[in-house]
Amino acid sequence: MPKVRWLFILMAGMFLTTGLSIASAAQFDKVIEGRQDLMKGIGAASKAMRSATDAAGVAASADKLAAAFAKINADTFPKGSSDGSRSKPEIWEQWDKFTAAAKNAVTLAEAIATKARAGGSTAELVKAFGKNACGTCHRPFRKPKQKS
Repeated sequence: MPKVRWLFILMAGMFLTTGLSIASAAQFDKVIEGRQDLMKGIGAASKAMRSATDAAGVAASADKLAAAFAKINADTFPKGSSDGSRSKPEIWEQWDKFTAAAKNAVTLAEAIATKARAGGSTAELVKAFGKNACGTCHRPFRKPKQKS
C-alpha cells in the first residue's frame, strides 16, 4: 500500500507541474502577443516619423516612440518568455544592457520631438534613429525571422 501511495503522490505532482507549465505558457502567449503589438506600434510610429512632411508630424511620431519604448520593462519581457517569440535569451542574461538600450531609444525619440518643436532640422536624427535606437536591441537581442 505505501508504494501505491507514493506512486499516486508522484503522479499527482507530475500532473500539477504539467498543468502549471501549460498555464505559464498561456500567460506568456498573452505577454508575447502584447509585446509584438507594442513592437508593431513602434514600427508604425517610426515609419510615420520618417515620412512626416512637417515638424508637428515628426514630433507627434517621436512622442509615440518615446512612450512605446518606455513600456519595455520586466512586464513586457518577463523572464522565460522567449519561447514562441524572436526574443533571444541574451535579453535576460544582459538585462541591464537591454533596458539601457530601451532607455536610450526613449532619450533619442524625446530629443527628436524637442528639436522638431523648436523648429530645428531633425532629418539626420530621424535618419539615424533606426540604427541608434531600434538596432541597438534588434542586433543583440532579437532572433532573425524564420524562413518559410
